[in-house]
Amino acid sequence: MTSRSPRRMLNLTMATLPLLTACGNAAFAQGAAAPAADNASAGTPLGDIVVTARKRKENLLDVPVAISAMGADKLDALNVKTMEQIVAVTPGMSLNNATSGAARSDRSKTAIIIRGMSPSVGNQTSSTFVNGVPISDGIVTSIFDYDHVEVLKGPQSAYFGRQTFGGAVNLVTKEPTDTFTGDLSALAATGNHFDFNGAIGGPLIPGILSFRVGARYFESDGTWKNNAEPGHTLGDQSTRSGTLSIKFTPSPDLTVKLFGAIGKDDDGAGATGVLDASQSNCEIGGNPYFCGTLPALAAGQPSARTEVTPGVAALLKDYSPLFSSNDNIDHFGMLRHTTNLSASVEYDLGFATINSLTGYNKDDWTVLYQLNGRASPYEAPITGFPYQDYTDWPLGIQHKQRDFSQEFRLTSKQDQPLRWMIGGSYLWQRGDERFMQLYYFSGLSMDNSATNESKTWGGFFSLAYDITDKLTINAEGRYQSDKLISRDGGTYEIGYQKTYKNFMPRVSLEYHPSTDTMLYATYSKGVNPGLGKDPLLSVPSDYVDDLLAMGVSHGVKPETLDNYEVGFKGKLFDGRLVFQGDVYYDIWKNKITESTVLIPRENSTPVFVSVFTNLGKVILKGIELQATAEPVDGLIVDLAGAIADSNIRSGDCSFCTTMTGDGDAKGNQLPNSSKYTAQGSVEYSAGFVPLPDFKWYGRAEFNYKSGMYESEGNYVKTQASKVFNFRAGLRSDRMSIEAFVTNAFNNKAYTSLLPDWELDNPSQTFAVYDTMYVGLPELRRVGVKIGYHF
Repeated sequence: MTSRSPRRMLNLTMATLPLLTACGNAAFAQGAAAPAADNASAGTPLGDIVVTARKRKENLLDVPVAISAMGADKLDALNVKTMEQIVAVTPGMSLNNATSGAARSDRSKTAIIIRGMSPSVGNQTSSTFVNGVPISDGIVTSIFDYDHVEVLKGPQSAYFGRQTFGGAVNLVTKEPTDTFTGDLSALAATGNHFDFNGAIGGPLIPGILSFRVGARYFESDGTWKNNAEPGHTLGDQSTRSGTLSIKFTPSPDLTVKLFGAIGKDDDGAGATGVLDASQSNCEIGGNPYFCGTLPALAAGQPSARTEVTPGVAALLKDYSPLFSSNDNIDHFGMLRHTTNLSASVEYDLGFATINSLTGYNKDDWTVLYQLNGRASPYEAPITGFPYQDYTDWPLGIQHKQRDFSQEFRLTSKQDQPLRWMIGGSYLWQRGDERFMQLYYFSGLSMDNSATNESKTWGGFFSLAYDITDKLTINAEGRYQSDKLISRDGGTYEIGYQKTYKNFMPRVSLEYHPSTDTMLYATYSKGVNPGLGKDPLLSVPSDYVDDLLAMGVSHGVKPETLDNYEVGFKGKLFDGRLVFQGDVYYDIWKNKITESTVLIPRENSTPVFVSVFTNLGKVILKGIELQATAEPVDGLIVDLAGAIADSNIRSGDCSFCTTMTGDGDAKGNQLPNSSKYTAQGSVEYSAGFVPLPDFKWYGRAEFNYKSGMYESEGNYVKTQASKVFNFRAGLRSDRMSIEAFVTNAFNNKAYTSLLPDWELDNPSQTFAVYDTMYVGLPELRRVGVKIGYHF
């Protein structure tokens, strides 16, 4: 990454102010009015937001689904552009990269966790969509020009299909309009943090063809000093991306929308900390470990060796990559190339509307990092291996993901007592992965991991009937066939395949006491795809009968979730108070767990065998509340909170078995997510006398997440995260300038945690876990942001 001084970056940002002011004055002189977006999400913070949670445009307060939605105004006010930032301001939601089983804190592979539904393995429980198109890898970094964001909580299988077991995130981009519009934003902050993005659009053929094109340039040094390499930081990130939207309306009945995005992320080594046995505060099974709350980092942490030594350079040179040479990484960190394409066609038949939605996504990334998480203090006891430089463990992973989706649906008119929808969909996805590593006891190692492929066919329907003008019943469902295929990573020959078929219903009853309030009750069933592997094929044949008797099966079946939920939504006091809330009770069955099973043997010692099983069961229950109020003109109060409680009823804890010999985690909580989360902000604005077109404003923001456990054993958890942000500035209908400070009090609570071994220690026995790898948050930044809208 190219380094820039904070002074230079601030000057670059401030230099844009005269240009924006000149543009703004010119626009005012012309008397042009900024048009509203087609999706009607713009407006006051208390304005209505149109969502597409049920495959059609509806007001947020009219949908009997728990939804946290943010319109373009709020996203801009909070400077939200990434999934990490969405998670930070959404109660009941977490983002964790420890579930990938790797000791790193980067943007390569993370799990979206909604309502505490943390997976035991790499299987997703929630998925991401862009304009309704599924993104099979789950994370989007290239798209920024949002109209609004919808976080749907609870099973969304009836409409969205596979891997929406715990919920779904739908990122809706701004559409082209028939008048020229645009947005420009420039931000500079301490730590060489610079973010410039803009979008412009308008008619090419008035009334028929319009466009919107956008670009983003983002670069930032990390906020953590690398103690192993003075003058360097950990957590550096950069993104270059562009988007293009085309809207074609050749007739009043036909609308075609095309969307494309490309992006490149080029990051430095992630900010990861290491707590080793010297910081342990208890013993588990007679072994040093951690209990209660994790301590702070020791002096000298974080530290990471990020120099590309001759050994690492040779490793990169000799590795057989998945990608072309132009896409190969040459430094520690991550390199990602993404492409997102979609096409939407809508035709009005008169009695109904027919829609087609086509999507294609490509995600290629390489990450090179130190598996041991730090610069090793140990000497290598063995010498002479090729490429060897030190006892650190450089590990490279290359991941290639492709998916294609097609959906057709026919939807009746919505202005009648009986409304219906019927549709079908197809999703193909495949992920390939390879890795390379260099360690002092083994030298250079390379391998092709298995290729995972799936083909999913689905048919779905919905019926809604107004029993009275206040009472409506909804019946929805999807029948789905999932074919899971596992291929050999080198030959691509099929090693295992299995097809699972499921029906996923959702029934809800909604009651409207008034035109502005709603009560609802829902039952829904979610199904999460199983794994494309047979666990019994990976164990010696002598143990198969014993494992079958213990409940281990051929194949890993889909997980199921029964969701029971009641909720309310509405607005009062002429719209000055907008609120919603829900209470849910979920039964998670056939939960996939990695189980370490003890097999007794006659006249011999017992044997531990680790396999994936469907032996888990979890009860989840919680409450979610959010409200926005304007008690007096100019004062906006926004509050939201969630309690996501989980209780493990059955299922083996493999980590616990390794530590104590007892894998029973009954009564414990699921790891890697917060039980209590809250978000709040208070803003006050008033007229600014020197500039009559402007208002001054000040805002304070607070985000809270309670500590997360490291495993189903619940031995230790992170500190609670408490983040305060402050903003103040001037704004008009078209322009804004703001000074801000984020994480003002330097919260250092870990963002993820992963138990492991002290991998760089030559005397490590690898028998029990005695080390904790932790993700580190972004620390305080102070900066300025300038925006212009026309």
